[in-house]
Amino acid sequence: MLAVIDVETTGFSAYRFDRIVEIAIVVLDHLGSTKLEFSTLVNPERDVGPTSVHGLRASDLIQAPKFGEIMPILLASLEGTTVLIGHNLRFDVSFLEAEFGRLGVSFPECQQICTMHLAGGGSLPKACSQLGIEFKGVAHSAMADARATARLFNLLAGDEPGLTRQLFEAPPTRWPVYPSTSASLLRREDLANVKRNDRPSYIQRLIPKMDQEPSQSVNHGALLAYSTLLAQVLEDREVDENEGQALVELATKWSISRKSIETIHRDFLNRIQVAALLDGMVTEEERADIHKVARLLGLPTHDLDKSLDDASLHLQELVLRVAQIDFSATDALVGKTVCFTGECDFLFNGEPLSRETLMELASAKGLVPVRAVTKKLDILVAADTLSQSGKASKARAYGIAIWSNEDFFRSLRISVR
Repeated sequence: MLAVIDVETTGFSAYRFDRIVEIAIVVLDHLGSTKLEFSTLVNPERDVGPTSVHGLRASDLIQAPKFGEIMPILLASLEGTTVLIGHNLRFDVSFLEAEFGRLGVSFPECQQICTMHLAGGGSLPKACSQLGIEFKGVAHSAMADARATARLFNLLAGDEPGLTRQLFEAPPTRWPVYPSTSASLLRREDLANVKRNDRPSYIQRLIPKMDQEPSQSVNHGALLAYSTLLAQVLEDREVDENEGQALVELATKWSISRKSIETIHRDFLNRIQVAALLDGMVTEEERADIHKVARLLGLPTHDLDKSLDDASLHLQELVLRVAQIDFSATDALVGKTVCFTGECDFLFNGEPLSRETLMELASAKGLVPVRAVTKKLDILVAADTLSQSGKASKARAYGIAIWSNEDFFRSLRISVR
């Protein structure tokens, strides 16, 4: 049997620091028929890299299994296959070799066939288009690419009699054995189901327990405590079981009413909306963040887009006036050390922002840019605050504040798109 494989990665450097974020395998029999399919997202344990390419964010991968956890299932899918096939296969194999190596496992010798070489070069969508093969799905989605590569291979193999003989003569591949785990796979299409979930479990437990109206003697300290805890819980835009239970217990202990909770939740969402509207333009990332926060708070999302658009129109004139003023960093930020991690998807003066430009902007505003995270660092700016890059992991361990790029630009009054 033949294994068609595709991986999506955080970058191009397999043997240094880049990792796999998604992998898919399509197993074909000797007639070219699909016998098995396997795919999963993979937690890279570092920054996710160019989201604009593979379409995945740190929040998508935070719950995904690590490569070591999927290894037994991956090897079971490859059991009995003798040939690896891929488009630009050298790239995919280099990442598999690196991931195997990190686990102390040698990647086996096996017959390899590259459809890019067979097609005479070019990208996978281009090769499929030239040969009249319909490319189904989104490019740079591992399963869509693996299926397209399988169709491309079947067509090209028909014109290569020597290749058919080569396949039949390929020696068996001795795939290694790896201890089994209990990890659950997370496919890209599963993300849509997660996002369609209604209220999170803590909201389902919380609301039925609360009285509708507040009592005559409202405990303002309890309301402040709940509001503070809520902000801490939602900082990473996730509510795990322990965090949800803590919110439920606090609200129950102090008999906070349903109406008071809904008011606190709406105020929290309002602050997120105001922050997004400060520059007069709500990006798709900000809009998605607002929708996610609303869902986590158990608030309706059907009218969020309209309310944001209406408010944005009213703010545009004010923002244009404010943009004329030459702001400097506040005294509280001058002299603070700042470090950057992850890709920056913003434009400054119409040009992409490089790491060097970010550091120059920080320096011009009175901050001290550094290249490494130490205990003395004041602020780490991350493309995604859920990043699991080495810098972000260190910052969390040291208790250092992690800002998003948006936080950084707003705080320094830097106009970006």
